[in-house]
Amino acid sequence: RLIAWCKANDDAHIKLFSNSMKDAKEQGRKKKQSGSPKETYYAQLANAIFSNDEDPEVQLLFQTSPSALIKPVQTRFGTLKRKYNEFNQSLKQMGAGLTYDELQKNPQTKTLIGESFSKFPWWPDLHGWWRTNPAYNTVFSTADPGQNYESAAL
Repeated sequence: RLIAWCKANDDAHIKLFSNSMKDAKEQGRKKKQSGSPKETYYAQLANAIFSNDEDPEVQLLFQTSPSALIKPVQTRFGTLKRKYNEFNQSLKQMGAGLTYDELQKNPQTKTLIGESFSKFPWWPDLHGWWRTNPAYNTVFSTADPGQNYESAAL
């Protein structure tokens, strides 16, 4: 539900994950201006996730103390970030800075993604948002992904 909400709420996921002038320019849009702190978006996300939870106790907790469930949402993003970077480690520098579509065209990276996808199916969505953001993608390299420094060093 977390990823689905982010996909359905472009403005919110842009504010949560990437709102730099550089990203806005690359995406052909203006930088999103908002007086709302990130916690506002986390609260909206918590509402989307927990207000209709299958567990009546979770629903009650959300109704009586909605702010208590914001921290678990933030923690979940931390977990997703860690798993996203673990996935990226498996791609090594072959995937640095490339889009999901570009990675799918390369048989070697396509195979690596396919092997890990069942364990982490949210990677393509997260990669679309985080691939060039060093705050989320700690494996990212600013080097041109087409360069082969290893062979040049030989």
